[in-house]
Amino acid sequence: MSLTTTETVSSQHGRPCWRAWHWLALLLGLAALLYGGTRLLGMSSGVEVSQARVGDLPLTLYQPRQDDEGQGASVPGPTVVIAHGFAGSRQLMRSFALNLARNGYRAVSFDFPGHGTHGAPLGGGLGSPERLSSLLDALTQAVAFAQGQNLPGGSSPLGQNSPEEPHQSAGLALLGHSMAGDILIHYAKAHPGVKAIVAVSPYLSEPIGADFTPDLLFVYGAYEPEMIHQQGFEAMAEVAPSGVELETTYGDLSEGRARRLVMADGVEHIGVLFNGQAQREALDWLDASFGRRTPEQPPARAIVTAGAGLGWLYAGLCLLAWPLSLLLPAMASRPLGAALRWRKLAIAGFMPALLTPLLLWPVPSDFLPLLIGDYLALHFLLYGLLTWGALALVGGLPDGASFARAGRASTAGVLAIGATAWLIYAVVGFGWPTHQLVASFFPPLTRLPSFLALLLGTLVYASADAWLVHGQGGARAASLFTKVLFLLSLVLAVVLNLDELFFLVIIVPAILLLFVVYGWLDFLSYRRTWQPLLGAIASALVFALTVTATFPVVA
Repeated sequence: MSLTTTETVSSQHGRPCWRAWHWLALLLGLAALLYGGTRLLGMSSGVEVSQARVGDLPLTLYQPRQDDEGQGASVPGPTVVIAHGFAGSRQLMRSFALNLARNGYRAVSFDFPGHGTHGAPLGGGLGSPERLSSLLDALTQAVAFAQGQNLPGGSSPLGQNSPEEPHQSAGLALLGHSMAGDILIHYAKAHPGVKAIVAVSPYLSEPIGADFTPDLLFVYGAYEPEMIHQQGFEAMAEVAPSGVELETTYGDLSEGRARRLVMADGVEHIGVLFNGQAQREALDWLDASFGRRTPEQPPARAIVTAGAGLGWLYAGLCLLAWPLSLLLPAMASRPLGAALRWRKLAIAGFMPALLTPLLLWPVPSDFLPLLIGDYLALHFLLYGLLTWGALALVGGLPDGASFARAGRASTAGVLAIGATAWLIYAVVGFGWPTHQLVASFFPPLTRLPSFLALLLGTLVYASADAWLVHGQGGARAASLFTKVLFLLSLVLAVVLNLDELFFLVIIVPAILLLFVVYGWLDFLSYRRTWQPLLGAIASALVFALTVTATFPVVA
């Protein structure tokens, strides 16, 4: 924007009007929402989904939908118990559960202790026997639930199977991601009734052994670190001493000793969960292990993935935000912000990025029961305070005179209504489909203290960053510059304290995605309101909710 006077700015700012391209964006956004929502809802076609809770353990059951006569699949399929990885939840495994149910399986997913909506914390420390026991107990409960239900007929209410109606199991398989892969293998060693295992990007705490009996499939994302791939190759080498080839089955499926390793193209540790190749390989492996069909036969139903539907859904929400932002009230008569040029911006950007991980390196971060979340609360808070300090150093702090000259462009009531509506759209509009279809987004009320601690840190960070990058005449691409520096500061924190913060890398892709989406929303709201704090509050709320809901509560 190139304007010569405040009066010119104010006159242009006060007359928002809808142009043809705004109406086009509205129509395209609605079309994208409809298309994405249709694809996502279509994934559950032919599947009956039920919720249950056994003590503290929340579960979701997916099974083939019965027809009008009460008949389900012609032959009751095997049961697959599905377990998520560290900092995951049942929602994250939804694609696997739906695809298996669409093809005749009964799938049961659950939340591990400390994750999702599980009522109990995760026990023990990293790698400790107590933690292994905590996770194994939850898996054992989930398997007992799955095998105790009258799943073939589906006539008994969920969780109320009677002794006279035992479940005639057609076989049991396990599927797990990341941390869960190791838990599944420990369980199978103690329970010989497991027929097959699908381990998606597993972490393995110890060698499996050549005499391990369940048929075992490894599926990795091709873009995952080599150290994770190496564990899978070492496990395969136990049964293929002459060399391991990808997508080659070693051993006899009929004897329960077969193994196979697959690399899913173009995805990493989380993307593999929404990858069509990974879904297909899992289904093919289980079908072959249970003798339901040969690899040459097509599945009963096509494989569907959430990736494209989610992409269209989020694209539609972002596109709709453009015309909807015109409805926001003007909050200032001129653009607010530090308006720094590149030299001062570089000083104010690099200082917190370098100092935050260095200053926090020796500081204990176990004041919250939220694993990793306590460090992130400190990182956000200190980063924000250092940014405000850097702004003071370069003369970019806000002052009363600046706000007085900017004035207030709307009444308090209009401002409150507009800001509230925008925050609801930014948080609930994006958060609700994420919570339902991707991963836990809205944490249980029991995590409220952790959320409030994180919100304090994210508000300080987001407000400082918003003031730093905005303002009339400031450096172009300032927001991109500071967001890259923040991500690099997190990487430096992990490098300095790899043992404690290794799992922080899980949240980095999510933070990058949030920066992209909420950077766009911030651009739209600031262009209309000239108030940087509106976008800052939306970002702070989303960051606090995401971290609180993602990382596990520990004892």
